[in-house]
Amino acid sequence: MTAEPQQPTPRPLWRKPVVWVGFILSGLAMGTFIALFDLGQVSRSLMRADPGWMGLASAAFLISFLARSLRWKLLITPMKTLPFGQVRDVLWTGFMVNSLLPARAGEIARPLILWKVAGTSRRGGLASVGVERIFDGLVLVSLISLLAYLFEVPRWARNMGHITTAVLVAALIVVVWLAFHHRSFFATGERALFFLPARWRRKILGFFERFVEGTQSLRDPRLVLGVLAVTLTVWSLELVVYHSVLRAFDIQLPFWAAGLALTVTNFGIAAPSAPSAVGVFEAACSGAVIALGLDPELALAYAIGVHLMMFFWVVGVGLILMWRLGLKFKDVTRTA
Repeated sequence: MTAEPQQPTPRPLWRKPVVWVGFILSGLAMGTFIALFDLGQVSRSLMRADPGWMGLASAAFLISFLARSLRWKLLITPMKTLPFGQVRDVLWTGFMVNSLLPARAGEIARPLILWKVAGTSRRGGLASVGVERIFDGLVLVSLISLLAYLFEVPRWARNMGHITTAVLVAALIVVVWLAFHHRSFFATGERALFFLPARWRRKILGFFERFVEGTQSLRDPRLVLGVLAVTLTVWSLELVVYHSVLRAFDIQLPFWAAGLALTVTNFGIAAPSAPSAVGVFEAACSGAVIALGLDPELALAYAIGVHLMMFFWVVGVGLILMWRLGLKFKDVTRTA
C-alpha cells in the first residue's frame, strides 16, 4: 500500500458538474410545486401542525444522531479510539455541511474534519462513511422489501427496491473483498483492467485503495453485529420521526406509510441536489404519500414539515458543536 498523500487543494464546488445537475433537479422540483400546487393551502396545513407530535419527532431525531455517532465511533475504532463526544461533534458538523452545501459535500468533509481535529487517516475515515452508507442501504432495502411483501405498495416503489438491492449487493461484495482479501482484489483488478492504459488502471485501483483501512472493522464479527444493531436503532428512530409528523398533521394513513415515506425519501435524496436536498426531499417524500391517496397539498406540507424540523436541528446543533471543536465555518467548507 502506498503512503497517504498530502491533502490536495479542493476543487471549487461550483466547478463540479454534479453540483449543477443537483441545482437543476432541485429547481425542477420546486418549479413543479409552484406551478401545480396550491401553496396557500400548503402554508395553512403547515400552520396547523400539532406541536406535541412535532416535539416527539424532534426528540426521536436527536436521539438518532446520538446513535449515528455511536455507530461511527465503532467503525473508526480499529483505526483509532476516540472520545464519543468528539466523534459526535464531528459527525454532526459533517451533517450540517450536507445541509448548507450542495452535492452531499458533508460526506467528504466529515472524515477530513476528523483528520483535522483527531489526526485519523483520511482514507480510513472516508471508507468508514462508505461502510455506514452500505449498512444504511441494507436496512432500508430490507424495510422496503418487507413493506412490498406485506402491503400493497406502488409498483415503482417495488422497482426502486429491486434496483437499490442490486447496487448494494455489488457494493457489499467489493467492501467485503477489500476487508478480507485486498491483495487478491487488486491483483484481480490489474488483470481485469488489462485493456486500459496503465495511468487509468492506477487511478481506478487507487480509488479503491483508499477504502482498505476503513473496511477493517468488518473483520470483527462482534463489531459488525454491534454496527448492525445500532443501524437498526437509527432507522427505527427515523421511522418514529416520519410517523410522528404524520400524526402532527392528523394524516390518517397506516403506520407502514411512514416506512414507505422514509425509504423513498432517503433513496431519493441520494440523487444530486441543491443544499439540504431542497425540492428533491419534498418531491420524494410527498410523492410516497400521494401514491397512497393523500391530498397533494397536505402531502407537500407533510414533507416540508419533516424537512424543516430536520434542518433546524442539524444546522442549529451543528453550528454549536462546530464551535466546540474550535472550527470556523470557512474551515469546514474548505474540506468539502
